[in-house]
Amino acid sequence: MKITGQQIRMARVALKWRVDDLSKKCNVNWARVQQLERIDDFLPENDNTFALIEIFKLNKVEFIEETPTNKPGILIKK
Repeated sequence: MKITGQQIRMARVALKWRVDDLSKKCNVNWARVQQLERIDDFLPENDNTFALIEIFKLNKVEFIEETPTNKPGILIKK
């Protein structure tokens, strides 16, 4: 799944997590999390990205892929 840095920022803020909180939860260095959040394009698919996606999925955040009419976004499940 492809996600953007903006989607990570949106998901983190929606869960009221700081960068440090997210870093600890997914075991990705906090500086790397900050770097990834600054990328406006799709992130490279690697272990860090997969770890971020997984921790958000466990916390009921769904990433919405880009469509012709909408930019990528997030959805919080109940």
